Amino acid sequence: MDIEQLVLYLDNSDTAAVWLRSLGLEDLPRSHRNLVTVADSGMTLDLVAQLAAQLIEHLPQTSHPDMALNNLDRFIAAARNPLSLGTLWERDLQALPTLLQIFSTSQHLTDLLIRDPESYDLLRLTDGQPVARDVLVKEIGSEVSTLTKNADVVTTLRRYKDRETLRIAYGDIVRQQHVNTVTRQISFLADAICEAATQVARGKLEKKRGVPRNAEGEPAEFVILALGKLGGSELNYSSDIDLIFLYDGEGKTDRERSLPNQEFFQRLARDIVTLLTESSEIGSVYRVDLKLRPNGEQGAAVLSLPATLRYYDVSGRTWEQQAFVKARPIAGDLELGKRFLKQLEPWVYRSYLSRADITEIKALKRRIEKRSKKQGGDELNVKTGLGGIRDIEFVIQFLQLLNGSALPEVRDSNTLRAIEQLESSGCLTMQERTLLEDNYAFLRKIEHRLQIMFDLQTHTLPDNDQETHRLAIRLGYQGNSERTALTAFREDLDQATELNRKIMDHLLNDAFRDVEDTAPEVDLILDPNPTTETIESVLAPYGFHDQPAAYRNLMALAEEKIPFLSSRRCHHFLASIGQRLLQAISVTPDPDSTLVNLNQVSDSLGGKGVLWELFSFNPPSLRLYVRLCACSPYLSGLLTSNPGMIDELMDSMVLDKLPSMESLEATLTDLCRGAEDQEPILHSFKNSQHLRVGVRDILSKESLRSTHYCLSNLAEVCLQEITKQQLQRLVRKFGQPTIVSGPHRGEPASLVILAMGKLGGQEPNYHSDLDVVFLYEAEGNTVATEPGKPVSATTNQHFFSELGQRIIRVVNQLGPYGRLYELDPRLRPTGKHGPLAVSLEGFERYFKDGPDQLWERQALCKARTIYGSAAAQQAAQSVVRRIILDRPWKSRRAEEIRQMREHLEQTASDHNLKRGFGGTVDIEFVVQMLQLRHAQQFNEVLVPGTLDAIEALRNAECLNEQDAAMLHESYVFLRSVESGLRLMNTTARHDLPDDPLELCKLAFLLGTPEPQELVEKCQHFRQENRQRFERIFQEQLTS
Repeated sequence: MDIEQLVLYLDNSDTAAVWLRSLGLEDLPRSHRNLVTVADSGMTLDLVAQLAAQLIEHLPQTSHPDMALNNLDRFIAAARNPLSLGTLWERDLQALPTLLQIFSTSQHLTDLLIRDPESYDLLRLTDGQPVARDVLVKEIGSEVSTLTKNADVVTTLRRYKDRETLRIAYGDIVRQQHVNTVTRQISFLADAICEAATQVARGKLEKKRGVPRNAEGEPAEFVILALGKLGGSELNYSSDIDLIFLYDGEGKTDRERSLPNQEFFQRLARDIVTLLTESSEIGSVYRVDLKLRPNGEQGAAVLSLPATLRYYDVSGRTWEQQAFVKARPIAGDLELGKRFLKQLEPWVYRSYLSRADITEIKALKRRIEKRSKKQGGDELNVKTGLGGIRDIEFVIQFLQLLNGSALPEVRDSNTLRAIEQLESSGCLTMQERTLLEDNYAFLRKIEHRLQIMFDLQTHTLPDNDQETHRLAIRLGYQGNSERTALTAFREDLDQATELNRKIMDHLLNDAFRDVEDTAPEVDLILDPNPTTETIESVLAPYGFHDQPAAYRNLMALAEEKIPFLSSRRCHHFLASIGQRLLQAISVTPDPDSTLVNLNQVSDSLGGKGVLWELFSFNPPSLRLYVRLCACSPYLSGLLTSNPGMIDELMDSMVLDKLPSMESLEATLTDLCRGAEDQEPILHSFKNSQHLRVGVRDILSKESLRSTHYCLSNLAEVCLQEITKQQLQRLVRKFGQPTIVSGPHRGEPASLVILAMGKLGGQEPNYHSDLDVVFLYEAEGNTVATEPGKPVSATTNQHFFSELGQRIIRVVNQLGPYGRLYELDPRLRPTGKHGPLAVSLEGFERYFKDGPDQLWERQALCKARTIYGSAAAQQAAQSVVRRIILDRPWKSRRAEEIRQMREHLEQTASDHNLKRGFGGTVDIEFVVQMLQLRHAQQFNEVLVPGTLDAIEALRNAECLNEQDAAMLHESYVFLRSVESGLRLMNTTARHDLPDDPLELCKLAFLLGTPEPQELVEKCQHFRQENRQRFERIFQEQLTS
């Protein structure tokens, strides 16, 4: 700014108004007076013009331009040589912007600079750099060592605190030092001042009353312990300091008129507090809080070490344990303090945190929150508000108490260091650590900006937008085109506090939600050495026959088998679900074996702690897991034989629907893309999908039809992927099969896979065989697909037979991962002795000219194409339909079908729910007989699925409503029981168990209250099936 323009502004406030407003100033009259005062301070006009130019650049960027300019005016007025200041700011272009930042951020720091102008030079010299604790102790100690009057000591201590606070705040505000550095420096300053006060007070008292000595005649030692923020070396700018005074033993002073040590140290404590709290012309040094001492305000100000240890051993409360997590000796005999804390550690970090301790911790947190809410403004309080500073400190102290006995490394009084150690020890996840560290530093920085403004002990955010916006600027926020600094700050604050509360709820409130009612179970799991009597009394209600073994298995659930996973976190969350887990186990048919199996499955998963965490806030998942381990050896076998399936298990427990055919195809295609070896991929894919289907089956979340469709789709997708890969390999060897005659001459010939049986009807179970027939479009030969690359040309029949053999070999092979499926091609024409692949024409000719075997036509009622080109599949379906419709119905065929049914029954046991009396084959034979009987008149009844066919027959009035409803209900029930048997992996997969325990497990799995009820229901449906079977067949014989 040129001097003429400056003079014009100085002489005319109206002319200056527009310019001042452009600097972000609001109180224009005062701002003009500030400018005039600066010009009259003794600076030359050229320096004032230079100053004005810098104000134009930097003043609008400050959080409060009016405050900054007014404080600049006051600072210059208080300076001994304003001219030298102006010269400095002209020479050092960073000096003024730095001052403006301080002047707009803290009125308290501004007042300190104005009160002691020389401190500005010291501030520029130190540049806010951290200073070692020992250096501070030595400096202040030497300053007060020669003082004789208490008032002088108090003033010196306060002045020293102000000077060092300026240095620390400069590092914080200007140099942007991390909050951990800032709080440690503030704490070191408090240590040094407390040490100086102790030295002065003790020196004076000993000079007057003599040296206190212990029973051995040695000088008695004295120590000041800090708790709270100071104990954690994380003090803020304007905080009380929580102190406890101790001396090492009884005795008396060595003067003729001696004092008992107790009285001497009482006076010493009183004198120290006086030096720290007494007000001088520049204020007191600290606010001292002694309420955390033994017996609180009713207790003596100082106690001997033995008396203090005795108090905590006999009367110590959980909240006092929690307070001592942050204890640290800060003045006096530090070794005495360390020795005391070492002796107290077994009490602070007990062998385990009992249910009563957890209850008291949670109750304390509720009382604090309630009191804070009652005082009002809690939603604006960054310390006590939900998700605030106290929430983080509270959950960290809880985890330290919970794990400190076994993990000495987590015994750290500093919150940020404790977070780091808890993560390193596995008590926190890396994500939790990162969030808590970042959010804690963020909230503490907000706290510092609030307190340093006026040196007030406040944690409350402004209640208006203007002041909150200024706070955001002080925190470094800058607005942009998308959002203002105010909006950005509020969004970050809301996100931080919400995440903090979620973590606290997860680790404490939700994890131990019902802890008041579950004392024995929580204590049993947390106690490292429970008595035999405790084990028996706690586990007795849960139905275990071998309680010691059950206890060993239960505690094994708290140990991770994988070295890099944390057993501490696993232990924590197992305790949180202990009672619910034991309750779920107790209602299973065999609690002992359930717990053993649960242990085996959990070990195989890798990451038990993750499961227990999930179960802590999702109880239904816990009950499902127990049910799976209790009664589904098939699903639990998938987990134990395929280690590391924890993600698949968790997905299956939380996903809300079964995958579609399109989803399965896309997933498997992606998995197999570029893979040289399909085998492990196919097995893993099938296992994960069977787990997903089985879980929803156990939960009764899907209909029988949906379950069967998904299992069918899964088998089809696997067959399709295998066929595609094998087809590509054969084409490279033999060339592309082509059609040699007819309208499609020269076109590629397609393979058709015709699914039969349960796969054809889209109703397979978990272990169903896959019945297929390999067909191909037409006769012909293979031809090379790439010029210049010769192939071993062959006939289509040889090509597709070879392809079928390869598919069967891949599907049926018993390799390291087991067998994928049991693929059965024996339903092809001429059975196992005929060619493996048959042309569509040959297939149709076999049925037209060959032996008229009814069972083969009956089997075609379930035929469905699952692979081939669209044209080939359509042609194959037309062939199947023509074969079925080719023979007119004759009543004697009903008798043939009934005889086939009787033959099947002869090879089945009385308990067989499929081929035995009234089993599902009764229903299937009734349906297929009616399809053959009515297909020529009602083509729509030719659908492959049993349930779909029942519905089609009813709609065509080929089956009355009552029979259709009963057959449908019976088929669903018996196939559901069969699903349960398959999930149980019973040897006889269609037989109702003889063994009472196995029957109990089946009933439990199916959700039937009593095993006998299940037996009776099976008998009821089987009798109904047989009655209808006999009646419907008799009706057809006589019609």
